[in-house]
Amino acid sequence: MSQQLDTLIENATVYDGVHLEPRSCRVGIVGERIAMVGDGANDEAGSMAARRVVDGRGLILCPGFIDTHASTGFGYRFPGAADNKLFQGVTTEIIGNCGTSSAPIGSAMVEEMESLASTIGFTFDWRTLAEWFAGIESYGLPINSGTYVGHGTVRAGFCGAGRALEGAAFEELERAIDGAMIDGALGLSTGLVYAPGSFANTDEIVRLARVAARHGGRYVSHIRNEREGLEAAVAEVIEISRRAGLPALISHLKAAERPNWGKIPGVIGAIEQARAEGVEVTFEVYPYGAVSTKLRTFIPKEILEGGVEAMVARLEEAPWRAQSVAWLEGRDTDYAAMMLITESLPGSRGVSVEQLSQQRSQAPGETVVDLLLTDPEAWIVYHCIDDDDLEAAIVWPDSIVCSDSWSYPFNAPRQIGDPHPRTFGAFSRFLERWALRRERIPLGAAIRKITALPAQFLGLQDRGRIHPGAFADLILLDLSAVRERATYTEPRQFSEGTRRVWVNGTVVLEEGRLAQAKPGRIIRNNHDRATHS
Repeated sequence: MSQQLDTLIENATVYDGVHLEPRSCRVGIVGERIAMVGDGANDEAGSMAARRVVDGRGLILCPGFIDTHASTGFGYRFPGAADNKLFQGVTTEIIGNCGTSSAPIGSAMVEEMESLASTIGFTFDWRTLAEWFAGIESYGLPINSGTYVGHGTVRAGFCGAGRALEGAAFEELERAIDGAMIDGALGLSTGLVYAPGSFANTDEIVRLARVAARHGGRYVSHIRNEREGLEAAVAEVIEISRRAGLPALISHLKAAERPNWGKIPGVIGAIEQARAEGVEVTFEVYPYGAVSTKLRTFIPKEILEGGVEAMVARLEEAPWRAQSVAWLEGRDTDYAAMMLITESLPGSRGVSVEQLSQQRSQAPGETVVDLLLTDPEAWIVYHCIDDDDLEAAIVWPDSIVCSDSWSYPFNAPRQIGDPHPRTFGAFSRFLERWALRRERIPLGAAIRKITALPAQFLGLQDRGRIHPGAFADLILLDLSAVRERATYTEPRQFSEGTRRVWVNGTVVLEEGRLAQAKPGRIIRNNHDRATHS
């Protein structure tokens, strides 16, 4: 007696994530997994009944997209969590990037987490990564989620932020990372441009990355410098990967600010050379020419030592203020291209730092300091990336496309400033602009960049591709309708063109309507790396 399918998808053009050319075939789902893939003539489905048949005529069927670079998962407990990702076709996202993770939380971080929870509107009731996972699983996930352990989070929580580590402090940090890896973290992430990661030297990162390597983990890094020191910062990641013996991913590769434009092809050459020497290193990129970050990343590192409160105290002192203003004025920052996306001052949202400085009859550096004293958490969007550099990074065959954003739902109870449009449109923009409109990348290769390629880096054999035994993370796309609607001035707009989304075999989006189902799974290191072929 033949097995009954839960769902049979037929008549769609299928891109399986691995092969660049499409094919016409039928795909059957049983439970959470793909049960069969066949041509419809002599395949098993000819004699298999299906509870539901979906006609994909005129559409493409492909694996759900994997976003390797989301930020925190604090929005998972909000109604409608991940709606911005689902409308783009994302079925899996990886959080805990740039050195910041949801767990583990050391005693020195508890007060900061309680303040953040109050500001954003979530309940802070965990300390370990296992407790974080348990809480999310009890609430339910609309998409799959895995996390790295953030170097900055554990360093600040367990060992202190702005000092060199040695002896017992270092061992405590190693134990925290080891515990998180045992709980299921996918690897170690660093944010070496942010405090406290900026105070860590290469040897510290190598030693901690070796802890992750013992558990089969990865190393991902917001590198130390994306500007004048870009080449050295990329070389540091390569060195860490080589010495620690684990695969490495450079987060959202870019050459920021005009004096550094044109560097990306050379950096890619250095990465290719390292790969030829056996170092497992690659990079991800988001398809925009603007970054989104906290304003305080632009001030000197030493002013950040000791955390945000220490930064504010220093900026209130005349010598420190003068040093910061001189630093800011001496850089090649285009303050006319730096736009505030939080209401740091009345009427400031959407206004550039240059415009504010003119209104206040002061130098832009003075304005930045005043903004930080008013709102140390101020966020900005900064248009500072060259189109040719962006193109070189995106079209490189093995680059991974990501969003660098979080699953903060459209109707979140508390909106804190405006998001970067990548939050609602990164994947749609990538397909629309590079594969469909301009045809810079063949569609099959574009789909590989957001499905099988990230799955390969993460070691997930059963996601990111369409084959029997894989998890049924699938999407039906109408290529004629794929469109990013989010803009810098109106970023909270859902993408178009995604007709259906399945997560682990369950429909979560259908013809513009979100289901209430929460079939997502936590992806744990070495737990969900099944061996189906």
